[in-house]
Amino acid sequence: MVSPKRPLSLTPVKWLGWLGLAAGLVSLACSLSQNLSQPVPTLEMTATVQAEQTLTPAGQEANLSTDSTPTATLLPAFTATPLPSPTIEPDTATPTLFPETAVIGYSVQGRPLEVWRFGEGARRRMIVAGIHGGYEWNTIVLADELIAYLQANPELVPPDKMLFILRNLNPDGEARAHGPDGRANANGVDLNRNFPVNWQKDWRRSGCWQLRPITAGEAPASEPETQALMAFIQENPVEALISYHSAGLGIFPAGDPLHPASVSLAESMAAVSGYPYPPKDTGCYFTGLLANWAASQGIAAVDIELTNHYDSDFQINLAVLSRFLTWEP
Repeated sequence: MVSPKRPLSLTPVKWLGWLGLAAGLVSLACSLSQNLSQPVPTLEMTATVQAEQTLTPAGQEANLSTDSTPTATLLPAFTATPLPSPTIEPDTATPTLFPETAVIGYSVQGRPLEVWRFGEGARRRMIVAGIHGGYEWNTIVLADELIAYLQANPELVPPDKMLFILRNLNPDGEARAHGPDGRANANGVDLNRNFPVNWQKDWRRSGCWQLRPITAGEAPASEPETQALMAFIQENPVEALISYHSAGLGIFPAGDPLHPASVSLAESMAAVSGYPYPPKDTGCYFTGLLANWAASQGIAAVDIELTNHYDSDFQINLAVLSRFLTWEP
């Protein structure tokens, strides 16, 4: 006969034993957890990353630069040996020619007469354009093209030379019209008949320009444009001068009788330009000319006429300019 199982009975002593065992297991688990959370020492070399330090607004991740190069702290210190400072030699090939502009006077209607200067040499030369205003407006275009070229290529002016360019002696005529109505200044005066050499109030018109009524002025050098140019040349003596015109008659040396240095200059300009020389003779009797006044001051001077009333003949006159700046009397 099998005896029935008795129910498990725990005495107070047994309860205390079980509680002690449970407490020991809990303590062991906590100890293992703390040991596992500590960092494991490594033998890797610690690097210092130089990164720009920025302030990051709350709630955003810091934006650290990732392109900085780590510098190992275990490398020996490096002391740089400074290289010798290079000696900078002056660049003698760079020209010191800087254009300057000046207003030398004003027209009858108050427009400025502008002169551009290139170079710093003692020997001065001058180009005058626009003496007949809007009738010969292409000479003003040529002057502007030469000015722009010299700004980009100042070395074209030799070191011993200085060049003046008066781009428009008759701005009132140029503003009034491009064509015959633009030839005279605001007083109806042909400025190339107003200079005080062989001046005549009236002249024989046969063979001369007669498209519009025109005068030589009330007296020699009566016009403010004439006076301004004369004063400028007397204050800044030049040894050679080109007065540009159009159209088609060629190169005229100054002087009556002809001035030898002006003849030499005309021959030199004709050799590089192909413009007619001697010039075409229309039978006109010239009075009060700028070029003739310049010759009376000892200046080698020529009138150069462009091919027509529309083209500036820039390439031709670039060659003329180069020869003009190197020509020797």
